[in-house]
Amino acid sequence: MLPYKQLRYPSMKSLSQIGRILVPVPLNRNMIAPINQAIYFHEKYGSDIVLLHVESELPFLQKWFPSRIQKKHRKKALKKFRRQVKHFFPEHPLLKQFEYELVIGKLIPSILKVSARRKSDLLIIKKARRSHGQASIFRKENADKLISESKCPVMTMFKDPEIKGINRILLPVDVTKNSDKKVAWAISLAKKFGASIHIVSVQHLEIKRVHSLSYNKGRRIERVIREHGIDVDLVLLKAEQRTADEIVLDYAEKLKPDLLVIMTHQETILFDNYLGAF
Repeated sequence: MLPYKQLRYPSMKSLSQIGRILVPVPLNRNMIAPINQAIYFHEKYGSDIVLLHVESELPFLQKWFPSRIQKKHRKKALKKFRRQVKHFFPEHPLLKQFEYELVIGKLIPSILKVSARRKSDLLIIKKARRSHGQASIFRKENADKLISESKCPVMTMFKDPEIKGINRILLPVDVTKNSDKKVAWAISLAKKFGASIHIVSVQHLEIKRVHSLSYNKGRRIERVIREHGIDVDLVLLKAEQRTADEIVLDYAEKLKPDLLVIMTHQETILFDNYLGAF
């Protein structure tokens, strides 16, 4: 691995703008939290907000209906979509600025296609523990698949945010993986929201901290972040025969961060199918 100072970070300018946010939602109150989060990002970035609703594919026989009937069905569904958003966000100043898209098809492939076509910079979803129809469209399997296949960052929420804002960012660091892009994202977000960054690394070997690769890589990342004028701290935790994701999540319970930044394609091997737990 190259010395940390030689790692090439993505351009901070390229990460400093989130021009378009795609928010896939069901037609019920579970749309409120992700739309509110998109509005919060709009206030910081001036982002365009695209609201997406995916309807199940038409029954087999309906596929053979004349196109005018299918078009009528789609138009009716889109009107219902708009009414539901207006119901939960009455008189909101951004109501007329929302873009609406309704597609008929399979959930995850449809979202990915729209995201690519719209050139989305961020996806925001609310994840659910169980699936009960469209009230919980992003159950574990759906959410994990979307996260792993998306070409743009995905923000997931399990519960409605209790406090509006991003003040603390938790940054787990894996000594075996290249973390430069993840660190760049954390720095960019911290600067935009005025947040602090809390680095956490897990040490698996019984050696002195000064000799630990986890600790030394964490310290190098800490220095880089501090150079950007961001409040940062580093915590090194011992594995003690537990998995890395369990340790990080236990620490998160104590810290209560507003955002946890992970790179799924790079870290799946380390955390071994950890996405559901996170």
